[in-house]
Amino acid sequence: MRDVNDSSGLGLRERKRAQTAEAIHIAAAELVLENGLDETTIDAISARADVSNRTFFNYFPSKEDAVLGIDEGAVAAELDKVHDTQEDPLAAVFDLIYAIFEASGGKQRKELSRAVIRKHPQLMTRQMARVADLEDRLSEIIAGWLRDDERFADDTDAERLEQARLILGICLSTVRISMRRWAGHDHSGSGAGSSDTPDPRKIYERAIATLRTVMEKLS
Repeated sequence: MRDVNDSSGLGLRERKRAQTAEAIHIAAAELVLENGLDETTIDAISARADVSNRTFFNYFPSKEDAVLGIDEGAVAAELDKVHDTQEDPLAAVFDLIYAIFEASGGKQRKELSRAVIRKHPQLMTRQMARVADLEDRLSEIIAGWLRDDERFADDTDAERLEQARLILGICLSTVRISMRRWAGHDHSGSGAGSSDTPDPRKIYERAIATLRTVMEKLS
């Protein structure tokens, strides 16, 4: 979700949309922390965010998506930014997945999102499922990167697409592990700005390094 405090490059309509999406996301997350996931209703979320149920569904298809802050428009915008060529496809895949999570989770509400997922870890499954829903689109993007990589020059388009799906699957598994660590990190007693609170990006980078090490040992 876009940072609503950063209005650079946004028109009035886009700013209002970002603010409304953020308000719904915050309302949903706070209500879940207060009352629990099952007890939180779309009616209650809409009331706290001061929007109608119809407006709610204009932004989020489900209660769970609102709690996580999954903004379909922001995710689509991230995919539209993808470049045709990548020097390091593996790192690029992680960057792409991370960008989707950033678009979905709300940069300004990292602590709130972490608290919700820690209380209801089943929401992590929904977060990962959102990326899995994009498997075909992501695989096509990755296959395009492989097409421009000389290491895959002799492969057919079908082979590169199959390889792209394999790369995506491996990266998603690695991300799933890193997200569990991110959500389960014990920072009780630490403030929101504490240096003990893990940066999700650093956890991603550590996961990438671990994957590379394992691949080198297996090669």
